[in-house]
Amino acid sequence: MLRAMPFGTMHDLILIHPPSVFDFREHALFRGPIAEVIPSSEQFEMYPIGITSIAAYLAKNGYAVRIVNLARRMVAEPSFDAVRHLAALRSRVFGIDLHWLPHAQGALAVARLVKRLHPDARVLMGGLSASYYRDELMREPAVDFVLSGDSTEEPSRQLLRALRERRPLEDVATLTWRRDDGAVVDRPGDRPAATGRVPPSPWSGTARRPPRRVGTPPRAPTGRPP
Repeated sequence: MLRAMPFGTMHDLILIHPPSVFDFREHALFRGPIAEVIPSSEQFEMYPIGITSIAAYLAKNGYAVRIVNLARRMVAEPSFDAVRHLAALRSRVFGIDLHWLPHAQGALAVARLVKRLHPDARVLMGGLSASYYRDELMREPAVDFVLSGDSTEEPSRQLLRALRERRPLEDVATLTWRRDDGAVVDRPGDRPAATGRVPPSPWSGTARRPPRRVGTPPRAPTGRPP
């Protein structure tokens, strides 16, 4: 069962959802077109639903897990200090989702920041885009692991278990990682055994439309009937 843990508690894994562009509050950006079916702003602050199932599955297996929707806080709270918040977190592994490709800049910026703030922690990336670009991600010094695939509950458990019990990383399905000698090991073709029924997510309201940042203009009318 997932339980709320005091801020500053050491976690096994903290899952961070980054904004599309980390410094979007500091620079004027061309927003570009956003499909009306996306119920969030251009920072895509609604995280993939799979994050909740990963967290629930790991909590069921005895790991301390937390979700940090960094994008949501940065969009909704103009005075929110993202760097200070990240610096106060404690975890052995920080997982950053790169599911949608527009998150490439934000995900890598957060990965570099987390590695600078927590040099002894491991940085894990996952998601569909991370899976496709795992080779490129492993050229980034801040990234230690990439888990490939669209269902990584069990590989995540295997990774946390391997780190906790000092087991060989070769036993972790779908994992790409860098050895101490710099060589990259890739197991994207492997698929884990069935996990069984993933426990229901303890997070409610995940799919609801989040409030927009104050001052964000509404989208231009399309001319289509509502």
